[in-house]
Amino acid sequence: MKLLVLTREFPPHVMGGLSYHLAYLYRELVDRGHAVTVVTGACGEATPAGADLVDDDIDVHTVPYRTFHAQHLTVPLKLWRFVRDFDVTRFDVAISHTPLPYELPIPTVGKYHDCPQAERPYFRAELGKFSRVVDSMLTPPRRFVDRRSLSAVDMAIFNSNLNRDAWAGQYGDLPPNQAVHNGVDPDVFFPRDVDGEYVLFVGDDLRKGVDTVRSFARETDRDVYVVGDVADPNVRSFDRVSPDRLAELYSGAVATIHPAKFEAFGNVVLESLACGTPVVTTSQCGASEVIDETVGTVDVPVADGIRQVRTLRERDCVERAREHTWGRVAGETEAVLQTLLDERHD
Repeated sequence: MKLLVLTREFPPHVMGGLSYHLAYLYRELVDRGHAVTVVTGACGEATPAGADLVDDDIDVHTVPYRTFHAQHLTVPLKLWRFVRDFDVTRFDVAISHTPLPYELPIPTVGKYHDCPQAERPYFRAELGKFSRVVDSMLTPPRRFVDRRSLSAVDMAIFNSNLNRDAWAGQYGDLPPNQAVHNGVDPDVFFPRDVDGEYVLFVGDDLRKGVDTVRSFARETDRDVYVVGDVADPNVRSFDRVSPDRLAELYSGAVATIHPAKFEAFGNVVLESLACGTPVVTTSQCGASEVIDETVGTVDVPVADGIRQVRTLRERDCVERAREHTWGRVAGETEAVLQTLLDERHD
């Protein structure tokens, strides 16, 4: 298949985990014999990273845009200006990783990595007064773009059932769709020979549960390590760490805690399991869909959850994570694309 990929970010212009997701996914699809062309935004605030993960056979076209703020509005416009003069019809299928409020002249799959409207209450709680006013002004056009994108695609992929349900709750009927969980790279995240008696949290915002972590840290005798910008005398904070260092921190933890308020997926869950460490999380984390009692707990108070997972086996955690490699994500994505093309040819 000849694949046209449309996205707001792609290495080496990284704004978040989406860039790494796409680099891993499309490297696997290239290895499966597909031709991949990426048209990506490049935000002025982006960090240069991840270029080494991009397959040399991927053809990348970059469309600069100034700021990540209001990117739900600016990126679709930038991408439209590019593709209107681009021979889109030479591709078999388009895959959009950012909501686009317009149709393309070829079969199109929309992949939804988050649900901004479900995240919005937690995001707004951390804004100042002026920023809240701006957010209120931007929300109606953002909702228009999101809603219109659902009718502009032929099929949708959501990274969890939780995320799919959140979109349905916001906008009603969805196009034909499938949930495909994210993946983990076992060559990066694997058990390291590290022992510790601490618990680990990766994140620093309300949506991921930092308030719950702060409360737990005040009440527990355990050491609490946080990978994130969290200034709190009750935790040991690591602002930025390399993937190798993060794997070491996972490996040494008694448990990774992720008391999310809303997280469409939550890659930290798979990363922790891949390093042999069980997870205490909530049903408002999409990755809780890969958790059972052999590798973690869901919707159990943090302290109780940690006590319950202490006896779980490293091997079971690793095996569960290895059920969710990027090769599997690519295979499931490939199946969705083939189903769409088969239906078009019937």
